[in-house]
Amino acid sequence: MRPLLFTLFALSTSAIHATDITAIQRAAQQWLDQSLANSNGVPSYQLSQIDKRIQLAPCKQYDVGLPSGYRLLGNTMLRIQCVDGASWGINLPVKVSLLVTYYTAARPLSGNQEIGTGDLSAQQGDLGTLPGSVIMDPSQAVGRVLNTAVASGKPLRSEMLRAAMVIQQNQKVRVIYRDDVIEVANEGIAMNNAAEGQSVRVRVGTRQIIQGIATATGSVDVSH
Repeated sequence: MRPLLFTLFALSTSAIHATDITAIQRAAQQWLDQSLANSNGVPSYQLSQIDKRIQLAPCKQYDVGLPSGYRLLGNTMLRIQCVDGASWGINLPVKVSLLVTYYTAARPLSGNQEIGTGDLSAQQGDLGTLPGSVIMDPSQAVGRVLNTAVASGKPLRSEMLRAAMVIQQNQKVRVIYRDDVIEVANEGIAMNNAAEGQSVRVRVGTRQIIQGIATATGSVDVSH
């Protein structure tokens, strides 16, 4: 690999041995291996080679990490600093790939459509080249509703989806009152649409208005 230029904060005029460069590279590789060990996918990386003509003062211990604003994915940078024996730091380019399973539209999908399992197609790709919000768990999409149309083969992203309405305005709903161990059920009319977990107002009888939380079954939970 062709050596890449990197930033040097401090240089030494003393000669450097090849083993010193090898030690720096090895420290960077060890840090990458440890940091990527528990990744949600299959990781790999291409670490740039340090130009052996660079002169750095001898160092006993290195600190490796990501510079501020960088993430451990795609074309990124490692910051390697000497913390024992000298006072220099270098930035070393690295390309990190993460092979993951993600989900695309199995067919053209329309806006306001509720997603089913048959609407999803599993694909594999490098997360570094995909949108950061791409769906990698089908449970994050199934049962949710699209905000906009999606062409066949296009990745599904979390911002494209919203929770499905489990209660519709003017729908008759079952209202469940809970107070410690006591549970009482009643019926009422929903006054607004609501997805699971959202607040819903219900008219009980002719005048009483109560507020509760919509459940996945379409009932309203009123707890005290």
